[in-house]
Amino acid sequence: MNSWAWIGLLGIVFFTVLPLINQKNRSAEEIRKAIVTVGSVIGIIIAVSFFNINYVVALLFGFLAMILLDRKTYTKRRLSIYGLLLLVAGITAYAIFRDNPDYVLKHLKENPQSSSLYLAENRTPLITYQSDIVRPLASTVKILIAVEYAMQVDTNIIQRNHTVSLDELNRYYLKNSDGGAHEAWLSTMKSEGKIKNHEVSLHDVAKGMITYSSNANTDYLINKLGIDSINARAAALGISQHEDVYPIVSALLIPGHIQKEDMDEKELVNKLEELSIDDYRSLSEKLSQDMKTGALNVNDITFDLSPDLQRVWSDRLIGASADDYGKLLAIISNDELPNVAAETIRDLLEWPMQLNKDNHKRFAHIGAKGGSTMFVLNNAMYAENLDGNQYELVILNDDLNFIERLLLSNNLNSFESKVFSSKDYRMKVLKELSE
Repeated sequence: MNSWAWIGLLGIVFFTVLPLINQKNRSAEEIRKAIVTVGSVIGIIIAVSFFNINYVVALLFGFLAMILLDRKTYTKRRLSIYGLLLLVAGITAYAIFRDNPDYVLKHLKENPQSSSLYLAENRTPLITYQSDIVRPLASTVKILIAVEYAMQVDTNIIQRNHTVSLDELNRYYLKNSDGGAHEAWLSTMKSEGKIKNHEVSLHDVAKGMITYSSNANTDYLINKLGIDSINARAAALGISQHEDVYPIVSALLIPGHIQKEDMDEKELVNKLEELSIDDYRSLSEKLSQDMKTGALNVNDITFDLSPDLQRVWSDRLIGASADDYGKLLAIISNDELPNVAAETIRDLLEWPMQLNKDNHKRFAHIGAKGGSTMFVLNNAMYAENLDGNQYELVILNDDLNFIERLLLSNNLNSFESKVFSSKDYRMKVLKELSE
């Protein structure tokens, strides 16, 4: 939770307990109501802090608990009001969460300034909608990092069975900055017995970067593989519009690093925006090196950037075009990399085949990596169906508000599935985006 969430919850507790200071207000009913409210707030804090439940979801259930435990709820008037609210909430939830792949198409069509779509079928580009425009990749950039990892495994520069200390990885872990991805990966490693002597294999670190999208693993690998090597790989593969790679986690520390005591948030945002992208990357690299050596300890730091500061970070994330990643996916899906590298990268990216056995009923291969921030929702994937038809699909969305991001998240999977499975739908998408 960020500071505003804490302030809000503590404010509820304060104004609930404050009237009880006056002895006249300490009736049994008022004390009971205070206990229910404070208990609900504590429940919200526990749900978010220890079980990684989304703050908004926890807040809604907390308020629901307060309503259900309020005796006044069970009057005829209150039941009618809450029944009406429940009906409205149900209709709203249906509108938001129903399966509607056309929402994605509608959003793309109505937002050409902030959206891109690339689709190739059997090595031939079919749809190239705003696909030459560079947009923030977010975690989708991890595909390129994975390719460099696979190539270094192929050339024996690194060994996939090399062990990595969890203490090394944790130097790059900024609490609450990746939606629980790193902790979820560690939990899986523990349950599968893959942590030995407080170490894991380098290949499992790479899998954690792709399957779970651990940013800590990503920054460790960026330092392990070398930034220059990753950038050179993009150029060697003909990925011409790709911006230079730099560490992801350490960039989140830049606001705190440059902020002065007398600087308010607006001034800080302006200061960040005044930084040239070269200076921004250099500062991110320096902070990452400090994290690597232990000169900068982030274990006691919790991610707590406001939306305005997150926006600056999101806008300055490594960018590339949908064309770039369509080309990169084609190189992978057509096995154009050396044999060991090709096997390694497929093992990393084809987690949808490993996690969902139903995919084997339709596909021989599916590889994917998404990426998101508060304002970005991307996905890049390749697929080969059982008839041997191959597809590369890249969707990049930027400048999203909360509702747009929510609806896109809920419908992106069904849109992709329909694009891969229906020629008629592919033609519909092509037609509507060509108008």
